[in-house]
Amino acid sequence: MEDLKIVEEICRELGDWLGYEIVDVAFIPGNRGWILRVTIDKEGGVTINDCATFSHQLDPRLDVEDCFADQPYTLEVSSPGLERPLKRIEDYRRFQGKKVKIKTRREIDGHRVFRGILKGEQEGVIRVQENGKEIAVPFEDIKKANLEFEWK
Repeated sequence: MEDLKIVEEICRELGDWLGYEIVDVAFIPGNRGWILRVTIDKEGGVTINDCATFSHQLDPRLDVEDCFADQPYTLEVSSPGLERPLKRIEDYRRFQGKKVKIKTRREIDGHRVFRGILKGEQEGVIRVQENGKEIAVPFEDIKKANLEFEWK
């Protein structure tokens, strides 16, 4: 969807200007129409005021671009939460040492789901320590990945 690519670029420019990382931009069906969901993050975490600031800056920019003129939508800006998705290869470097869950497109060592400690990324291969064994997962084989929150 071309409009979504334009919106992603607007979000990234705005995020750079305001000091937020854009984790995800999605245009999804909701109960009462479409939702444009923008997920932001920053060092130390995102507050409700951060979401409001980003939303108030983004909304008029989207009106000017008129990307979804034929489709009414609701803008939703949120934090990635405790179980933040890992989308970009840089995320696997940044969150090295954290507990993760990775789902793959194909079986690797007989499995498609891995839970363990993220050991990092090297040359497009993500390494996860699971039950004392290190597993190598090619980045392109990852279907979905996120941090896993540990209750203490």
